[in-house]
Amino acid sequence: MTVTSFGEGDLFVFRVVKYLSTNPANKWANSYEFQATAAGDSVTLNLLASILVLYERDLHHDVVKFDHVLVSTWEVDSVPYDPSTFLSIPQTASGGVGPVADLLPLDKALSVARVPTSGRFGHLFYRGVLGEDEVEAPAGKSVFTSYSEVNGRVMSAVTENELDAYLGNPASAPMQMVMVDKTGSIVRNVTALTALGVSTIPTDHKWFNRTTPGGPA
Repeated sequence: MTVTSFGEGDLFVFRVVKYLSTNPANKWANSYEFQATAAGDSVTLNLLASILVLYERDLHHDVVKFDHVLVSTWEVDSVPYDPSTFLSIPQTASGGVGPVADLLPLDKALSVARVPTSGRFGHLFYRGVLGEDEVEAPAGKSVFTSYSEVNGRVMSAVTENELDAYLGNPASAPMQMVMVDKTGSIVRNVTALTALGVSTIPTDHKWFNRTTPGGPA
């Protein structure tokens, strides 16, 4: 399996790397796992990378800049690295929401659930999404001012950018969003993405499921 030629059932990780326009040196990423539903090549992977950026663009405020998308095969990293196992796709897009005067700090993130066919939810933590007017803490815990408004933004981002075609065991899409255990042997289809709440996470947190740590950045 490579990023230039792969078969049905092969697994990939898509890592969308971002930064704030006010601090370009501090980058972070959100990661997604996909399984091929048919044979494909780098054209398939590039198209899905573009869809993920468009989806994320509709969530993030305009001070968030997209740096690149790293697409890698879901395999143990090798030393020296094998260049056929990943693609690095440069990006120039900015977040599509805003402008906002009071963006929450990067340790306050929108938590989105990856809803699988069975078992526990997975989580995606999006920094640079929530403004101060979207969050309140009436009992000392941060919650959405309006859950329906935030979840509506997530739902619209999914459907308007056709990411929904890759959810819920699609009949025609070439890839299916999945969750993979650390061994790579248990693969669960993701049927939906839905807003959960406000999460506090360390600024150096990396939500990136790979069989070994590290890998190309």
